[in-house]
Amino acid sequence: MALACFLAPAHAGEVSLKADAIQQLFPGYYQAEVYGGYTLLIHAKSGGKLEGKAFGREDKGKWTIVGDRLCVSWKSWTKGQSKCGDIVRAGDWFIARNQKEGQLLRFTAVASDKFEQQVASASGLDRN
Repeated sequence: MALACFLAPAHAGEVSLKADAIQQLFPGYYQAEVYGGYTLLIHAKSGGKLEGKAFGREDKGKWTIVGDRLCVSWKSWTKGQSKCGDIVRAGDWFIARNQKEGQLLRFTAVASDKFEQQVASASGLDRN
């Protein structure tokens, strides 16, 4: 696995990602499950830009890597406040958590065509 040199041990079945491995996740399309029980579709772009959709609402934000932590802020959803967390891989899922709040969310990569279908469906635009 190409990421092997950027990984460190975590809980059983989980592997902590270092900054270089986190950087390799972007750009990309993701389906996220936010702690609290809702699903979010995220398009993480190069240059630190984010676009998200949940509950028929859209938001824009930023991502950065600080040390070995991923930091994300959304204009509306986090009121511009940055949420930072360590990233661990557990199978096909990546989990973001921090010491203060615990698990913030988990996310998994989605192919761009599937992502577009999910966005259309979430928008009520999918007529199939």
